[in-house]
Amino acid sequence: MRTTVKTLLLFFVTTMVVSSLSVAQDADTLAWNTWHKNATASLSGSQVGFDNWQGGGINSVSVTAGASGSAQRISQRWKQTHEGRIGLGVVKQDTLDFRKAEDIIFLSTTTQWLGDGFFAQWNPTFNATVRTQFAEGYNYNSDPIDGTRATPVKVSAIFSPGYISESIGLTHDRGWISQRFGLAAKQNIVTIERFRPLYGNVDNETVRFEAGLESFTRLKKELVTNVFLQSSLGVFASFQDIGNPDLIFENLVTMKVNEWLNVNFEVVTIYDYDVSDNLQLKEVFSIGASIILI
Repeated sequence: MRTTVKTLLLFFVTTMVVSSLSVAQDADTLAWNTWHKNATASLSGSQVGFDNWQGGGINSVSVTAGASGSAQRISQRWKQTHEGRIGLGVVKQDTLDFRKAEDIIFLSTTTQWLGDGFFAQWNPTFNATVRTQFAEGYNYNSDPIDGTRATPVKVSAIFSPGYISESIGLTHDRGWISQRFGLAAKQNIVTIERFRPLYGNVDNETVRFEAGLESFTRLKKELVTNVFLQSSLGVFASFQDIGNPDLIFENLVTMKVNEWLNVNFEVVTIYDYDVSDNLQLKEVFSIGASIILI
């Protein structure tokens, strides 16, 4: 398992290095001391229906709604960036009830000091993030808690789990790619006691605190005309188990058909030994509409 994690890290770092050698640096066109805001709402879905179809098949319908936005201001000495993303999706197959397919709440705030000399290239940075979900989640195959309950078994809810992190470090920001390294603290929150063993908390531990080292790399680039890549790799190595880091590797390719129609392909990989010794993988391919709100 650790070999797989190291391979993922090496692949990502190699990709970043090759990209940095082959793509020119983006110019920073933001006006100083002005808040630059953007917000986008999206809606995607699919429907499959069969009637007397001899080849067989299952009727299904899925709908996903989401929104994302950011606000950024750059002054002579400071750069502030606030970001947020929410999403919720459901899927229904044949006679089964609706089931959750997508669910995320993510908030991030970052402040960088734009210094001189070394600190002009490596900016002292403070970052804080919050990640959780809206709706209850269920395991439809088995009871992973104690094996006594009939399926479906509820295994998650808002802030069960939830993750809050704070970090202080240095950021090298080239606009289209940024890298941050530093010290970090992480709080793993599970408000529902019965769920705590699933996420590495003991029975009486609502919040599990960890301290360690953090690395965060993000890439945003137009690969070819109207095809955009957003990729990020976050790594947290706890001082208690520094050789077995947690990671979240997120990749989104967006192909713009026109001003409002997009085709999206998303792959998210998570590794957290306290939750599972296996890689967690999510893959989403969707076609939907997006509207620019701001």
